[in-house]
Amino acid sequence: MGERTSRLRQRLLEAAEQHREQVERLLEEEGPLIRGSFGTRSRVCGHPGCRCLRGELHTSKYLTASENGQVRQVHVPTSDEQRVGEGVSRYRRFRQAKKRLAEIGDLQQELVEDLGRSLLAPYPPDHPLPAARRRERKSGARQR
Repeated sequence: MGERTSRLRQRLLEAAEQHREQVERLLEEEGPLIRGSFGTRSRVCGHPGCRCLRGELHTSKYLTASENGQVRQVHVPTSDEQRVGEGVSRYRRFRQAKKRLAEIGDLQQELVEDLGRSLLAPYPPDHPLPAARRRERKSGARQR
């Protein structure tokens, strides 16, 4: 029981600290969050004598996101570029923290299971009851 149980407890404490850090990251985001990808597109306008015909392409900023299985793009005016870029970055950080929080939760669940097994003592010693079988998650449980 000793050393293995001690390691499991330490790992569980570390996972709890990581969990707290991720929750703090989520709470620090003040928004707004903007879903999508923010990027630049270059194009040729086709006007005779325009610089774009010599290779100096026109550039525009776009926000791209999927909606009902379709990819949508919207032009972002120069006046909104900074706000949209920051919102997209905040959304990405928020999603990463949320994903990491779920991973830590899964790790914590495994560590709790392992800790419980490490602390389990057979009884009665001469003819112990069988160990509990690991239960599967119900079909309605959250899936990833």
